[in-house]
Amino acid sequence: MIFMFDTIEEKQAKKIINDILPPRIKQIFASTVYCGMKIAGKICMEHPELPKLSRYDAGCQLRFIISYLLTKIADNELTARLTYTETRGNSSPDYWWDSRIKIQVKKNDKSEALPKKSFNRTSNAKSNQGSLFTIDEFSECYVLVTYDHKDFNCTYIQIGIPDAKYERWLDIERIENYIDTDTTEYIEKNYGKDLEAALSDEKITKQFNLTINE
Repeated sequence: MIFMFDTIEEKQAKKIINDILPPRIKQIFASTVYCGMKIAGKICMEHPELPKLSRYDAGCQLRFIISYLLTKIADNELTARLTYTETRGNSSPDYWWDSRIKIQVKKNDKSEALPKKSFNRTSNAKSNQGSLFTIDEFSECYVLVTYDHKDFNCTYIQIGIPDAKYERWLDIERIENYIDTDTTEYIEKNYGKDLEAALSDEKITKQFNLTINE
């Protein structure tokens, strides 16, 4: 019989996801991704004249919608201790919880696999290694929120920590159960109309071939 034991990094990853990251952060990310899908789906339904791929790539621009909503919450809910830093080009912002855990959001069609390698992701993953990856001497940790949908209906949302080599998950948790009714209603009431205005008919029809970098 072969016994499998968690490595130190796996144990620390579980502790970070289960004990350190607060439920409110999971609520914010799960609810925001869910709301983004709802808003994107609504916009698509209002623009049936656009080609299917174009409606996805730019007409709805789901990544833009999610980023827009997350930055609004970070600006307005200071008690969540969620901040963000702008990144280069059209990439989504980097989010920080408590100024020490970096969180990035990425669409990924396979929940069990890491998103495809990129210089950005592999570089950030190096934070999750050896002596740096301890609770007592905590310096920095890199976390990914990944999600997917079918016709803007959620198939999964999860939060996970990749290993330092960016080859596998150290730990992941599905967070659909953290979708919070009060949060989604607040988002739709306070930010929905402004967001839909930003994605107006004119912008969608004239720029439907534009995409946001992955």
